[in-house]
Amino acid sequence: MKIIKLLTLVILISVNLNSGILTVPEKSNFKRTSLHHEVLDFLHVLKIQSGKIKLTTLCITTEGKEVPLVIVSNEGISSPQQMRALNRSAVLFVANIHAGEIEGKEASLMVLRDIAESKWEDILNDQVLLFVPIFNADGNDKLGKNRRDNGPELAGVRYNGQHLDLNRDYIKLESPEVNALVNLFKEWDPVLFVDLHTTNGSYHREPVTYTTLSNPNSHQDLMNFMWEKMFPEVSKTMKIKYKTDAIPYGNFVDRADPGKGWRNHAYEARFGTNYAGLRNRFTILDENYSHADYKTRVMSAYYFIRSIAEFTSKNIGQMDALIKKADLETMQNYSSGDHVLTYTADKLLEFTIKSFEFEKEKIKPEDRDKYPPWIKDFIIKKTDRLKDYKVSYFAKAKPDNSVSVPFGYFILPHHKKVIENLKKHGIIIEKIREEFSGEFENFIIKKIEYGKALYQGHILLTVKGEYEQVKIKLPKGSFYVPMKQPLARLISEILEPESKDSLLRWGFFNREIVMQWTGKPGKYPVFRYNENKENFLSVRE
Repeated sequence: MKIIKLLTLVILISVNLNSGILTVPEKSNFKRTSLHHEVLDFLHVLKIQSGKIKLTTLCITTEGKEVPLVIVSNEGISSPQQMRALNRSAVLFVANIHAGEIEGKEASLMVLRDIAESKWEDILNDQVLLFVPIFNADGNDKLGKNRRDNGPELAGVRYNGQHLDLNRDYIKLESPEVNALVNLFKEWDPVLFVDLHTTNGSYHREPVTYTTLSNPNSHQDLMNFMWEKMFPEVSKTMKIKYKTDAIPYGNFVDRADPGKGWRNHAYEARFGTNYAGLRNRFTILDENYSHADYKTRVMSAYYFIRSIAEFTSKNIGQMDALIKKADLETMQNYSSGDHVLTYTADKLLEFTIKSFEFEKEKIKPEDRDKYPPWIKDFIIKKTDRLKDYKVSYFAKAKPDNSVSVPFGYFILPHHKKVIENLKKHGIIIEKIREEFSGEFENFIIKKIEYGKALYQGHILLTVKGEYEQVKIKLPKGSFYVPMKQPLARLISEILEPESKDSLLRWGFFNREIVMQWTGKPGKYPVFRYNENKENFLSVRE
């Protein structure tokens, strides 16, 4: 089998070195999407063809499939140590996290081919490009009529081999894929993370939509750079150079009345672009528009990747300086500020959507079960009549409720699973060497509400309560998480019990927060500390 595969690669290389290797969509006249083995074969050909392409393994999935990581540079860099020695910074593109959303995968392969064939000479002068073109390798080959896209007929499924949505796993870290990607964030430290998706939401005519780090606890300077500089310039490149329209990601506030506005609803840290934003890194969520035809979607994703890489090649120095500044300011100042717990969508900007006129159609009683309850009595159908709408874009998370940020958090020693999770994120943890008496803030749980259904294998918890001052003695071996570190924004999201993606919410503290036999709320075994760290002895864990 290995000999046959090798001969196949040799034939592919000999046929295509001069004429250019074609992707599966190109070869099939945009009737098919590539299978896992076809992606690997394609990448191996490019690796042999060009010294700019290095190929390694990001991880192995639960079903035993290789998730490839492609490293692209002029110098043939193969490690983050080599990258730093040459004073380069990385930009990361991840595709196919939802394996039925295939445009980013195919467009990434086209971009990599262009680079291998030296059609794009100057893009690598000051940066290293990292590509994970088939992140959900397990879901990719489970072909079926799994999507409502305008072609191809067959595509993979949303979930991975564990039946997890990988774009909900960035806090709890239960999949090998996201664990490996978070480790990549730590090792390669990409300045920009681009997550390539497909959306089948509200009808409009632009084939590309985009947004960025949206969680209100992200660094404001990074958000401002994206909306005020990067997105305007990238959109201009798309429009002028590639004749392709791109607009901010979202859906109509009211599909029956599009003029009411356009909104983004995804602010939680569980989403990859928000998670990376809490790490003080630039992010882009790309949502290619599924109602466009397959070829248009692939080519639009291709132009978007190129436009982004062209922008970063010219601005990577400024972007690198901004994230270093954000790290320093977070480390120095975040513990004297507030952490936002709840928020509502507020107006960010205005823009024009190219769309259609719409009509309401009453749902027949016999068809009621075909639609979810929130649809109510009518469905909204687009007509063939074109119409543009100037809309307000509701995508700014306006804080409603906040909590002060402490100097640090103490965690009792028996919560090894919590400590393991924090370490995976790259959070600095210390262990105290002897028992320690002091004054702390402890969250007193007044009420626990349980989710009505399983979500990603969990029943999500919502707690209500308040902090109170307590004077206690912490046992030797307790863990201390200082906030004077660059990942402080992420720490509060993980450890504040009322955060939308706290480990408490995901069930990491279930054994302790409900008292046995009575079912009443117990104590939250994490303590906020606001005194000088010199009051106790600790060692780096």
